[in-house]
Amino acid sequence: MSDQDRLPRAPAGAAGDCRLAGKVAWMRRNLGAGDEAIETHFAWVFLAGDRAWKLRKPVQRDPMDYRSLDARRRGADAEVRLNRRLAPGIYLGVRPLTRDAGGGFSIGGTGEVVDWLGEMRRLDHGRMLDEMLASGRVTSQDLQRVAALLAAFYAREAAAITDGAALEARLRTQVAANHRVLVTLDAASAGALQHAQLAFLGAHRDWLEARATRGCIVEAHGDLRPEHILLDDPPAVIDCLEFDRNLRILDRAEELEFLALECARIGHGATGEQIARECLAKLGDPAPRQLQQFYRSHRAATRAKLYTWRANEPDNGRPTQWLATAREYLEHALEVASRARA
Repeated sequence: MSDQDRLPRAPAGAAGDCRLAGKVAWMRRNLGAGDEAIETHFAWVFLAGDRAWKLRKPVQRDPMDYRSLDARRRGADAEVRLNRRLAPGIYLGVRPLTRDAGGGFSIGGTGEVVDWLGEMRRLDHGRMLDEMLASGRVTSQDLQRVAALLAAFYAREAAAITDGAALEARLRTQVAANHRVLVTLDAASAGALQHAQLAFLGAHRDWLEARATRGCIVEAHGDLRPEHILLDDPPAVIDCLEFDRNLRILDRAEELEFLALECARIGHGATGEQIARECLAKLGDPAPRQLQQFYRSHRAATRAKLYTWRANEPDNGRPTQWLATAREYLEHALEVASRARA
């Protein structure tokens, strides 16, 4: 796919296999020098010229179900709409993948719509926060811009939960859901973690009530990791968790603690903590430090659950690798939970 012609057509007479493999093969054939095809759990991403095209796989895993064509279009539409909140110049739209009477594919053609592609501006991944940190190129101004971007985002998002009891019930449900999986990983640690987290919630209902009534619980990004933060001027945050609104409902302090956690895992915890601190300061948000520690523990537990699940799924890694990562997150969750109660 060239910069000049971003909507290519299949070669004359080329028959298109309308299964996923046929669509992927056709997209691959249109890649040029310096382009790339990347497979993830749930999609294929094609980096082509100055564009990135995302083709969802027809797969299902609760609560995500992309098995139907209409569901894949809704998913692509949601991804563009939601990601434009923090990356308005990057998510360009949704384009139909079509097939003509001769079986030839094209993007935006006049034939039968056989799938939907998300269209993005192709990014320089060397400018993502994780890569910039690894190469020592991050400046204080970069971090201030990110904090300002996030603060403006959280300030304009409407409150999603305004009742402290509802927030507590939600967190208790999540703690229990994490425990049901983590007990299969390490029963003793999982039990200790659940006890510590539930005790914290019971002891700090006043803090949860204050967070809810202050409008701190919003429809957030949902996956705020350093590899999703672009250090441009202006900065942007990509790849929000688009397939389930419930998973995006977070205390902004919890989302910021997740970023701090993930920065720490790549050896740059101070960077994540600086962004969190500056963002909360811009919001005039005096989130108690112990509450932030609880949220960090909760996010680490959720990551441990996800990696435990991942060990049971086909992947390009090894089950032992994913279980080792799950245990690292679980150990950290337990350590931080004890600090939150101190």
